[in-house]
Amino acid sequence: MRFDVTFCFFHSPEVTMPHGNKNKAFKSQAANPMKLLTEELIQFKEVPPLLQDRVHVSTVWRWATRGLKNCKLETVSIGGKRVTSVQAVNRFLEKTSSR
Repeated sequence: MRFDVTFCFFHSPEVTMPHGNKNKAFKSQAANPMKLLTEELIQFKEVPPLLQDRVHVSTVWRWATRGLKNCKLETVSIGGKRVTSVQAVNRFLEKTSSR
């Protein structure tokens, strides 16, 4: 079995990036994908039932790719499929709802 680990990033508003980046006020900090692999992994289509169908699966994709309130949902790619974990969803919701 082959594991493709892709790093996902959280944005920190304290540090600016050089070279005229669009998101000038944010610097990426890599999340630890190995930590994510030790948690309860779920596919994106399993997140809406976890949240009582209050979000659409495309919203979960948006959280992972573009983020919300300068925070992206932690994901990892396994066998060509992008997955997250229940714990990562909880961390994401805590970070985005506390701001």
